[in-house]
Amino acid sequence: MRGLLIVGVVLILAGVGGLLVNVIPVHHQEQVAKIGPITATKDTETDYVIPPYAGIIAIVIGAGLVFAGRKQA
Repeated sequence: MRGLLIVGVVLILAGVGGLLVNVIPVHHQEQVAKIGPITATKDTETDYVIPPYAGIIAIVIGAGLVFAGRKQA
């Protein structure tokens, strides 16, 4: 089935991307205080770590879906 092939390839690419990029930085801007027309903001950066086993699991599941999709076609 063509849908399984597409989902499998997307999972494989996401898994490889997860293995290559270990950390995703996310920037937040928070309003700390507001006094009349004056506002004070604070910039913070949060790092989200992608564990290596998540990328490996995505690659294995994606390969299984590609194999199953090719077998049905």
